[in-house]
Amino acid sequence: MSPLQQMVSPAARRLDKGLAGTLVLVDADNTLWDTDGVFARAQLALLSGVEEALATSGPVEGRLSYVRNFDQALAESHHLGLRYPPRLLVNALALGLQGLSQQEAVRRAWNDGLQCGLAPEAISQIERTFFDMIATQPNLLEGVLAGLRDLASAGARTVVLTEGSRKRVIRTIEHHGLSGYIERIFEAPKTSRMFKRVSRLAKNGQTIYMIGDQLTRDIKPASEAGLTTIYVPGAFQPKWELQAANFETLQAATFDAAVSLVIQADQLSSHQKRLAGT
Repeated sequence: MSPLQQMVSPAARRLDKGLAGTLVLVDADNTLWDTDGVFARAQLALLSGVEEALATSGPVEGRLSYVRNFDQALAESHHLGLRYPPRLLVNALALGLQGLSQQEAVRRAWNDGLQCGLAPEAISQIERTFFDMIATQPNLLEGVLAGLRDLASAGARTVVLTEGSRKRVIRTIEHHGLSGYIERIFEAPKTSRMFKRVSRLAKNGQTIYMIGDQLTRDIKPASEAGLTTIYVPGAFQPKWELQAANFETLQAATFDAAVSLVIQADQLSSHQKRLAGT
């Protein structure tokens, strides 16, 4: 399946400083904006909703970690990964709060969620609240606006890649007034094959960079496709990310720091080409 692509709006005029017009591919969630923060608040509210419905209390400390341990256990066994139906998390937390181990609670949530101790109406209400909360617009992460401006000033072309909803990404880009900095949006599973296809946007000899927050979903497939990658670790790293093998990649603490690496490398490359031509 070919990646879905869409122009956001005519990109801002590049203030070309003689650079090569580098092509920069950028992940969306947790690279440009704080999707994790939105989900954290929604997950904590979900836990509170389950506690209220059961008239019981869960942990006082480490509440987000408590929820996310169940969350990741469910995601590891679901074909949609972290996009599994949230009512499974409601069921698992309800069973866990009633004394079952995480492993057993997750197993029963899969097999017989109706026996979790909550009425179907309560489960539906908690799930609706969760969906409402994750629909709110996330905040931009540190250095994103400055980094996108720097890319535009350097004559770079910025393309956003997402495995989520392209329409949602467009809404978030427009909400934060970023349309003028983004040339295209691609929606597709991030595989090495997809990165190779998107790389066709580059000109001959043009360096292509990938900036992302996940080793397994952003860095590894982009590296396999021959791209130069820059890893900007997100605030939340699933355990399968922490267990991932090391990949050869540049690393930066913030998005604008990653952009600085791109610009410095591009300037050096341009200088070397000019010397070679003399």
